[in-house]
Amino acid sequence: MAEERRLQLQSYLQKVGEDPVISVSEIFATLLQNAQQETFKIHPQVIVLEILLADRNKLLIDTHTYDSAERMLSIAAQKIELSRQFLEYIALYLVREDTNGGYTVLRKLNAFELPYVGLWSMQNENSRIMIRKSYLDPMKDRMLLGITAGVLLLYSQAKYELERDWVKPTPNQYRKLKASQEAGKKREFLELMEEVKFYGYQHFEACICDYPEPNCPTSVRVGNNEINCSIQLPSNHITEASFKVNRIRCWRISVQIPLHEEIGLKLSFEYQDSQDLWQWVTIHTHQAFLLGSCLKEISTEKPKLAGNHPEMPSESVAPDCKPRSWNAQSTLSKHIGTVPGKQCKEVARKDEASVFEYIADDQL
Repeated sequence: MAEERRLQLQSYLQKVGEDPVISVSEIFATLLQNAQQETFKIHPQVIVLEILLADRNKLLIDTHTYDSAERMLSIAAQKIELSRQFLEYIALYLVREDTNGGYTVLRKLNAFELPYVGLWSMQNENSRIMIRKSYLDPMKDRMLLGITAGVLLLYSQAKYELERDWVKPTPNQYRKLKASQEAGKKREFLELMEEVKFYGYQHFEACICDYPEPNCPTSVRVGNNEINCSIQLPSNHITEASFKVNRIRCWRISVQIPLHEEIGLKLSFEYQDSQDLWQWVTIHTHQAFLLGSCLKEISTEKPKLAGNHPEMPSESVAPDCKPRSWNAQSTLSKHIGTVPGKQCKEVARKDEASVFEYIADDQL
């Protein structure tokens, strides 16, 4: 029941955070902050919060249990001497440390959320708060490359991506990257990373996709206007599929309770393939909320071409275009997102109910 309530709250907070009116309203922000404190019975007190960098270095800030993510981000930025004008390029994330020494990004915290409450509600000692860049467009790195704190933040994330093989440099690119690292030239390293395949993408844990066949193990990464999937077919052959975000008409997240299994999440999107045919693609992942926020981020970062396509009314969707039933006993909540200029009506389904030490200029 507690997990069910947590997912319902997570879904609600994401929906509210994406509303352009509510998300900037001080009145609503105060109301939602008070609601979080009352719901989880959090008592006001002074705390020292540990904030991770992407390379697992740590930043300690003095804050309060009732401080919002926006407030804590501001405190962290001040501590690393990052000007407020650059706050829009970074954000706080809820992450989970893994046994292999890495971490899994769970979701980005909205400005009005209380990070302390987010940690407490997870009831997991491996949950952490991390500071990362807030965008998926690598070209925005240029806004932070001119300042020391910005370079260090970007470098911590890029270095981790290279170490975990999240990026795919060519042999020549790899040699240049390692040479820049060994020489301590962080800015040069970041400029080289801009040309590396999958740099700046958000990576997701192994999951299941129903494309091109049902129940295919899949590795998902999102960035550069695409959902990129490395899919293991029943023959054990690995194929790569790229779903361009500007060819996605709409998407939705479902939170469901199977009869005898754990609560599951899935994201489904309606996609126009190379033959101009529309089909639904479903990805089963506990990071569905993060995946949805990435799609939202890309759709606002880049102009969309999908608005030129005629809208497909819900009653004309063929049965085989519907997302497959997951034998759900009930559906807790659903989130529907659309590409700007397009709308998609949902098909009804009966079966779904100081870390930063001084660094000289020649080292950047």
